[in-house]
Formats: sequence, C-alpha cells, structure tokens
Amino acid sequence: MIKKIISQWFLQVGSAHIHLVLDKKEFIPGEKVTGYFSLEGGWFEQNIKRLECDLVIVDKQEHTEQLIEGAVTRLMSKSIDSNESDQIPFTFCLPAKLAPLSGNRSYQFHTRIVFSNGTESSDHDEIKISKADS
Repeated sequence: MIKKIISQWFLQVGSAHIHLVLDKKEFIPGEKVTGYFSLEGGWFEQNIKRLECDLVIVDKQEHTEQLIEGAVTRLMSKSIDSNESDQIPFTFCLPAKLAPLSGNRSYQFHTRIVFSNGTESSDHDEIKISKADS
C-alpha cells in the first residue's frame, strides 16, 4: 500500500507540466483569444493521452466553478521526453454574451493534460472581460 502511494506521488511530482500562455489577459465578449500551450517534460518520458482546456466562472467565496464552454479538447498520441519542451498553438473565440465579472467571481481557463498512466498536470489562468465599445 505504501509502495503504491509513493509510486503515485513520484509520478505526479516528476510529471511533465502544462501552462497556457495567452497573448494578453483582457478581452471583450466575442473576441478571439490566442496564445499557446507550453509543455515541459518532467523527470522521465511520458505518453500524452489528452489535452483539455475549459472556460469557467470561478467563485472564490463560494468555492464553486461553472463551466461556460469547453475551449479545446485534443486527443493525442504523443510522448514527451524528460527536459523536452513543446508549444501547441491555442485559439478560442469567446462567447459574445459574456458579461464583466466583479468581486469574488472571475473567468478562468482551466487547462489539463492527461497522461496514459492516468496522472495529470493542470494550470489555471484568469482573464478579464471588459464591456464592448458601443
């Protein structure tokens, strides 16, 4: 049992990491979001199964998340070596009916990469929505 827990911890700590890098952080409703996923290899080679990125509303006070729209899901059959890095282009058109949020609520892209052994790496990136110019 302890051996299994240590093995899972080692796989998670030494896993490759994903980061969503956006060209900017403030947008208007309906605008095209561009950037890239930055993938950095971990301590050992890993096989990537899937890359997911969702747009969500996060309420920090209530500790809730509401899915707005699945931005990207890519099924992959790719391996990443230790210390290897890769960039995968990202484009997403924001829904036209997004409203600016304030207080404890924010829009975030939640990015997750799933490896064939079941481990995951995730990243959260907050964006700001401004009113569209009239």
